[in-house]
Parts: sequence; C-alpha cells; structure tokens
Amino acid sequence: MKQRQEMVAHYRACFGELCARPEHRPIEPYTRPRRLSFAEPESATARQVPARLVLALTSAYALLADWQESRDPSLADLGSWQRYLALPRRTPAEKLMAEIFRILRVFRAAAIQQNGAIEIRDDGLIRASCTYNRCALSLLITQTGLELLAACVACYLESFDQPYSDAYEELLLGQYYADIVAEIRSFADDDRVLFQFRQKAWFNRHVRLDCDNPRLQLEEDSHYRIDLGKYGENAARHPIDFYIGLDDRLYIVPVEALKAGRIAVAELPRWLARTDGGTRLPDAFRLRFAHEKNVVGLPMT
Repeated sequence: MKQRQEMVAHYRACFGELCARPEHRPIEPYTRPRRLSFAEPESATARQVPARLVLALTSAYALLADWQESRDPSLADLGSWQRYLALPRRTPAEKLMAEIFRILRVFRAAAIQQNGAIEIRDDGLIRASCTYNRCALSLLITQTGLELLAACVACYLESFDQPYSDAYEELLLGQYYADIVAEIRSFADDDRVLFQFRQKAWFNRHVRLDCDNPRLQLEEDSHYRIDLGKYGENAARHPIDFYIGLDDRLYIVPVEALKAGRIAVAELPRWLARTDGGTRLPDAFRLRFAHEKNVVGLPMT
C-alpha cells in the first residue's frame, strides 16, 4: 500500500501537468452545513501543509518579483510593500497580477519569517500568518486557492510567449483571480482590504476547445456571425476558441466574447493574435490541430 502511494505521488510530481484531474472546491448552498467526520491523522506531520506546495508558492513569488524587476530595475531597492505600491497598473493584467503579488507576499512572509506559521486548522483551512515590520499579516485560504495562486503566476509568465491577445489573457487571468478570491476566507496586510475586480464575463479556464475552421458570415449591420453548430450554443459546456483568418491576419476569439454567435467588426481587433508574422502560429501549437489528410482511394477504417 505505502509503496503504491509513494509511486503515484512521485509519478504526479514528475508528470503533474499531464495528469489533469477534477478540481474540488467547497460550496455551501445552505446555512449551517452538516459537518463531516474525518479519520485521525496517521502522524503528527500528516496534517502539515505539503512542503512541495510551500516551495511552489515561494518560488512563484520569486519568479513574479524577478519578472517585475526585469521590467523596472528600480523595484530592486524597495521593500515588498513599497514594491507592491510601485508596481505598474497600466493594463488590466498588471492590475490583477499586482494583487496576486500582494497575496503571495503574505504567504511568503509567513514561510520565511522567524515568527511565521503555516498550519492546517481543524476545519481544513490553511492559515499563513506572521508579524512583519510591526504589521500583522494573515491569510486564511483553502489548499485549492493556494494551488490556483501557483498556477496563475505560471499562466501569466507563459502568456508572453503565447499568441493570445491581451483581451484573451485578461479574461483568463480575471477568472483565476475571481476563483482565488473565492477561496480566501480572511486576509490582512498593511492595507487590510483586498482589491476586487468586476469580471467582464465568466471564462472557462479548465478546458478550451480549439476550432480552426469556423464558418464566418459578414452581416449588414457590421457584425460577423459564426456558425456555432451543435457545440457552441452552450458556452459553459463547450468553451470554444475560434481561430479566424481574415486578410492575412489571425484572430483567436473565445466563445464567451460572442453574443448570440455574433461579434461586431469593430471588436474583432481586440482578439488579434500575437504572431511572428501573418497567421503563423508557434510550432508548439501543431499538436493541437492534428488533421488527417484525405487520400483518394484509401478505404475507410
């Protein structure tokens, strides 16, 4: 039993990004929910926050801070709170990631400060707390929320090498942030108020369906109509990204941006793909669009 558990644990550690599994998040549709009973921990260390998760989050903080410093070297001379205040907020993505940095700052301080503590409470929530520069820092969050924090940083830093537009990344990061905030039960730092953002639209960040041959029709009222077929009527169930080639340009339009299958011509430039030239996608995207060529005379199997 133990050997199998260890083998599976190491397997996921090595190939975790290829082993997508359902994301479990608590929901309370009624007040005073019934409490479940759980087995006692096998040892004193069984209920500790996984060291791998702590290292992932402190590394996420370092990666994000290094990226920000590479864009603005003057940040290197500032403390963590002054750095947060000085972060650029020109775009929606920068505003979102400034708040992600702020949340990670509290967790990192609890992890590295001598008086810091990261513990799992009896109700299953994780509390990270410490006193830093005579200010009480505290974060009460679920494990899913911590995992989303690490994933959000990776998603943001990878976005600079992706062809998706700024509008697409804003929807994706906005959904990450909304889900992270939903997992936070309490938060306290120098300002004590976590900034909130209004989502422009719900965005399915769990799975995306790529469509590279959408049927497009220009209508008289300066709108494009996309034939959604049998899959596009339910955007939550079939979150499709439409790859549209027009006038030697490529647009990646998520179904969440459509209204009844239509998009205004004036809105289309917001979804212009970031490519090296024309409609050429990165080579890594080749595996996403694998189509078998039809050979005349070859029998069907």
